[in-house]
Parts: sequence; C-alpha cells; structure tokens
Amino acid sequence: MFSLSPRKKEVFLTVASNLLLQIVTAVCGFILPPLVIGTFGSSVNGMVSSITQFIAYLNIVEAGVGGASIAALYKPLALGDTAERNAILSATSKFYTRSGFLFTILILILAIVYPLLVGSQVDRLQSALMVLVLGITGAAEFFLIGKYRVLLTADKKVYVISLVQMCALILSTSFAVVFIKAGFGILVVKLVSALMFLARYLVLAFYVRLHYPKVNFHAEPDRQAISQSKNVLVHQIGALVVFNSPLVIITIFCSLKDASVYAVYSLIFNAVNLLLGAFSNGMQSFFGESLVTDSIERTRNIFARYETVYFAIEGWFYAMTYLLIMPFMKLYTKNMTDTQYMQPVLAVLFVLVGVLNNLRSPANQLINAAGHFKKTQWRSVAEAAINVVCSIAGVMIFGFKGVLLGAVCSGVYRGADMIIYSSRHILKSARKGIECLLKIAVSCIVFFGICRLMQITVFMPENYVQWILLAIMYGGVMSLPIVFVFIYRKVVCK
Repeated sequence: MFSLSPRKKEVFLTVASNLLLQIVTAVCGFILPPLVIGTFGSSVNGMVSSITQFIAYLNIVEAGVGGASIAALYKPLALGDTAERNAILSATSKFYTRSGFLFTILILILAIVYPLLVGSQVDRLQSALMVLVLGITGAAEFFLIGKYRVLLTADKKVYVISLVQMCALILSTSFAVVFIKAGFGILVVKLVSALMFLARYLVLAFYVRLHYPKVNFHAEPDRQAISQSKNVLVHQIGALVVFNSPLVIITIFCSLKDASVYAVYSLIFNAVNLLLGAFSNGMQSFFGESLVTDSIERTRNIFARYETVYFAIEGWFYAMTYLLIMPFMKLYTKNMTDTQYMQPVLAVLFVLVGVLNNLRSPANQLINAAGHFKKTQWRSVAEAAINVVCSIAGVMIFGFKGVLLGAVCSGVYRGADMIIYSSRHILKSARKGIECLLKIAVSCIVFFGICRLMQITVFMPENYVQWILLAIMYGGVMSLPIVFVFIYRKVVCK
C-alpha cells in the first residue's frame, strides 16, 4: 500500500497547499485590475499599486524579528523544549506589538506625504485616505497575526497558513467585485477587502490554541534568542529595495499611468513567481530541521535533489511565460484604452528578471535555514545598492522600462553570490556550487531551445479558449524535460 514518511508527507502538504494558494492568488489578482481600470481609470490603479509598494517599505519596522524567530525555533521544536519555545514566542510577540505602534505612526506620515508626490494626478484626499485603508492589513500583521505565523512556519505548518490565507483572499476578492459592481467608490472597496482579511486572525488564533495547548505568549521572553533580528533586518531592507523599488521609482520619476502599465505586467509575473514559489515556500523549515538532525552528507543529497527538480520546474514556468505573455496581454488589456499596455520589450525584460531572481531561491532557502544572516548581510546591501543605482540610471535614460535593467544587474550578482556562498559555507563543498551552475546552464539551454522551436508555430489567439488551447500545446512539449528529470532522479539517483 502506498504511504509517505512523516517528512515526505509534510513536504507534500506544504507544496500542495502553497500551489493551491498561489493559483487562487493568481486568479483573484487577475480579476480586480480590469474592473478597477475600467471603472476608475489607470491613474487610480497606479495609485493603489504604488501605495502598496510604499507600505511594503514601512514593513521594515518588523526589523527582522520574524526571520530570526523562525530560525531560533527550529531547535526547541525539534527537541520538544516547550519552555524555550514559549520564551522565544513571548519575545517575538512583544517585539511585534512595539513594531505595530511604529508602523501605525509611519502610515500616518505616509498619508500626509504621498499626496504631495502624486500632485494633481488623483484627488489628494482620496490618496491620503487610501494610504490609511491599505495600512489596515499591515497593522494587523503586527498586532494580531505575526506571532502565530512565526510559530506555524517554524513547525512546518505552512500549509495551515496557506489554507487560511486562501479562504481570506477568496472572501476579500468576492466582496470587492460585488462592491465595484454595486457602484461603490474605490475607498469603500479596499476598506471592505481589508476588513475581510482580518478574519485570518480568528482562525489562526483558534488553531494555535487547539493544537498547542501549552503555548504561552506571555512567558519570560528570551530576547537573546532573536538577537540576529538586526541582521535579518538588513536582508529585509535589501529585499524591499530590490523587489519593491520599481513602482516607487516610477511614481517619483514617471507617471501613475506608467505605474499602472508596470503594475499590470508585474501582476502577471507575480502570479508566475507565486506559482513557482509553491515549490520553495516552506522548504526552509525542512532544510533547517535537516541541518540540525541529519549529517551534512544527507543534507547535501536532500538539497541536490530539490535543486534539480526546482530548476527544471522554473525553466518550464518561464518558458511558458515567454511564449504566452503577449497573446495573454492582447486579450487581458483589450478594454484598457487610456494608455498603451502592449509592450513586448517590457515583457521580455520581466522574463529575464524573473528567471534571475528565482535561480537564487534554493540557495536562499538554505542560507536562511542555517541562520547565516549576519554573515551575508553586506552582500544584501551590495545587491540593493546595485539595484537602486542602475534602476535610477535606467529610468533616466530609457523611461520606466529602465527600472528592470537595475533588477537584471543586481540579480546576476546576487544569484551567483548566493549559490557560491551556500555551497562553500553551508554544504561545505565548493563542487556543489559548480554542479548548481551546470544545472542552471543545462536548464536554460534546453528550455530556450524549445522556445525558439515553438515560436515557429506561434499564433495570436482571438479569445481565452484559443489561448488555453495554445497553453496546453506548449505545456505538453515543455513538460518533456521535467518528466526526464523526475525519471532521472528516480532511476539513476535513487
């Protein structure tokens, strides 16, 4: 009878729930922009998107405590040390509450400053109130949800978080669609959506109290256990700069319509990244457990298998995206007529950036699992500096597309750096880094070659049914390398 070991079962639940969440997130994400743009215009859509990115910057007040707490919890959870677990969670809870007050103050400041940045492109009072409305979800993360998310993530219960998030997202999107159709303003729509997300707190709190009866968020805090939070913060700031700066730079140097165009393409590629992330999110806890309980050789073998499969899946996702993006954009933006959304060069740049940023994912999971935050913080700073300098220079020369040139430059540097570092300093084998680069090279050559062959037969679909049929045809051909990888792992590397 077919059965899975406890570890494999947890991996399966993590990947499956993540994949389901990302599919739901992608579908819900595609539903709202056409409604918002069609009802309120591209400038309003650009405003919402840019405010979201500004608020993302304010999340730095989390100060890395989440990542540090998760890393610190691996050992007490593995050993069943309830007292130490509670001490770490208590310190985490107190820090999140303090950060929540600071976050709220910064939201109020942003509500005053943001209208000055956008000028007369949208109503200033509306933009100020939008900052406050969109800040509700962020505040809830600090005051209510953060401590539960840390515990469940560290204990390999990411699937619980994913399922709760999925239900909240469906509820939020459904209410947003109903309120837009009913003729309510964008402020009311976003307020209702934000309130729906607060329901996550009740579900997560109930689950934790039910499955962790001895949990105590008010125990004597062990602040020393999360002392690496300041080092995690450096990495978080670097990630915020790299992944959230484009819309901020576009808002400052270009226009809200340019921001809307970028946001629509970003929406599509975020969906791709989310789906691909289903195969990496939550894996950090498994690597963390392996580093604590397994031999280094076993950890190397586990990581090598995961890495091989991940690169094959990444190649499939981005090859499909490269082939299908412009046919999809023609259908998706046909009613978005107040600015030019059909921009093939922008699509190619997004594909390149997406490939580079995701190549680092396995190594990044391993670095975080090992808790090497302090040792790698200057590398994150270097990446952010490269990104900002090149992005601003690119915008000044090439317009809003130039922000992606900065992402390309920083992605090349950081991807190679993470792969080399994780191989030498965590897996203790420089040869693993060379093997990884060879896997990447083979994956790129195979999938790029298939893309060039498939482009010979490309046609522009006239409706979504034809687009789906085209996707199925491409997907079948693109799946052949992945099938080979799984057979290779099963037969040759068993």
